[in-house]
Amino acid sequence: MRKEVFMMEKFNKVLEKFIMPLSVAISNNKYLLALRDAFMLAFPITMFASIILIIQNIPSAFGFDKFLPKAYTSFMNNLLGVVPNATMNIMAVFVTFGIAYYLAKETSDQPIFAGVVSLSAFILLIPFYVTEDGGAYIPISKLGAQGMFVAIAVGIIVGKLYSKLEEAKITIKMPEQVPPAIAKSFEAIIPAFIVLLLFAIIRYILTLTSYGNVFDLVYKGLQAPLESLGSSLPSTLIAIFMAQIFWWFGVHGQILVNSVMDPIWNSLALQNYAAFTAGEPVPHIISASFMGIFPIIGGNGMTLGVIILAIFIARSTRLKQLSRMILPSSIFNISEPITFGLPVVLNPVIIIPWVIGPMIAVTIDYFVIKMGLVPAPIGISVPWTTPVFLGGWLATNSIRGGILQVFNVVLVALIWAPFLRILDKQFLKEEQAELNNIEEMKVEEIK
Repeated sequence: MRKEVFMMEKFNKVLEKFIMPLSVAISNNKYLLALRDAFMLAFPITMFASIILIIQNIPSAFGFDKFLPKAYTSFMNNLLGVVPNATMNIMAVFVTFGIAYYLAKETSDQPIFAGVVSLSAFILLIPFYVTEDGGAYIPISKLGAQGMFVAIAVGIIVGKLYSKLEEAKITIKMPEQVPPAIAKSFEAIIPAFIVLLLFAIIRYILTLTSYGNVFDLVYKGLQAPLESLGSSLPSTLIAIFMAQIFWWFGVHGQILVNSVMDPIWNSLALQNYAAFTAGEPVPHIISASFMGIFPIIGGNGMTLGVIILAIFIARSTRLKQLSRMILPSSIFNISEPITFGLPVVLNPVIIIPWVIGPMIAVTIDYFVIKMGLVPAPIGISVPWTTPVFLGGWLATNSIRGGILQVFNVVLVALIWAPFLRILDKQFLKEEQAELNNIEEMKVEEIK
C-alpha cells in the first residue's frame, strides 16, 4: 500500500512539473484569449444559424418530410435559405474584427477602431471579380472556412500594429474644444492609413505570385494541412487527453485545449455546414460540432452514465446521495458538481477511467461514423446543455446520432464500474470509521 501511495505521489509530481506550467502559459496567452473571445463574439450569430437549420430540417430528422406539401418546403427555403450566407458562411468577418478589438482593448480606449480597420484590411486582401456588366463581387467562400486562418492572422497583426502606433502617439491631435467622438476619429486616421497601406502592398505583391492572393496561399500551404491534422483521430485523442489531465488538476481543460484547437475545429464545422446546406456530402467527421456533442455527454469526462450507475450500485451514503444530487445538472452536461464534489480533482483512484473513458468512446464514435452507420455532424452548433440523445439527433440530423450518444453513456459507465466500486468501498470504509468514532464518543460520554 505504501508503495502504491509513493508511486502515485511521484506520478502527481511529474504531472505537476510538466502540465501546470503549460496550463498557466496557455491560460495567460493574450493571443489565445483574444481568439477565444472573438469566437464568442460570433456565438449569437452561429446559434441563430444553427437553430434555423434545425427548424428547417426537423421534418427530415424526424422522418415526416415526405408528408409535407412542396409549397411548405418552398416557403421555408425562400424564408430561411439566405440565413447560412449571412451568418455561418461569413464567420471570418466576425473573427478578424473580434481579435483586433480584444487585442487593442489592452492599450487603447477606442479598440473599436482597431476592429474596423482589421475588417477593412481583411476585405482588402480578398480577390475581387468583375462581371461582364462592370459590376464586382467577392467569393463568399473567402469569408467563411477558407478565410478563417487569414482572418486570424489579420486580426492579430492589425490589433498589435494599431496598438503600437497609438502608443507611439502617431496620431492627429485635435484641440480640446473638439467633441471627444470627433477627436477620437481623427486620432485613428494615421494608424488606419499606415495599416491599410501595408495590407494594400501585401495584396499587390501576392498578385504577382502563382497563388494570386493570400487566401489561396494560406489555405493550400497552411490551413488545409492543419485541418487535415486536426480532423484526424490521433490529434483528437491527444486533445481529449490533455483536456482530461488539465481537469484532473482542477484547471478548465476545455477552455485551454479549445483555445488552441477551435480555429481548426470551427473551420471544419463551417465546411460541414456549407456542404450540408448545399445538399452535398458532409466532408469531415471531427469538427466543432462533433466535439460539442460526443466527448462532453454529461459534461467533461462523459460522466452521465457514471452518475446513473453510482445511484444503483453505490453502498456508501456519500456516493449514492452525491450522485442523486448531481444527476439533474449532469443531464444538462454540467460537470463541475462531480468534478469538484466527488471529487475528480487530484483523485488517484479515478484518473484512469477519467482519462481513457472519453478517449475510447470517441475512438468508437469515429469509426462508427466512418463506416456510415451514423451520419457525421452537419456543422450546426447544438447548445452544450442539450440533453443526451436529443443533442446527437439534432447535430447529425439523424436519430442514429442520438442512439450513439446513449451507447457512449453505457460504454463509459462500464469502463468506470470497477474503479467506481473501489471508490465506493473507500467511502464506505470512511463512513464506518466515522460511525465507530461517534459510538466511542457516546460511550465516553456515558462513562
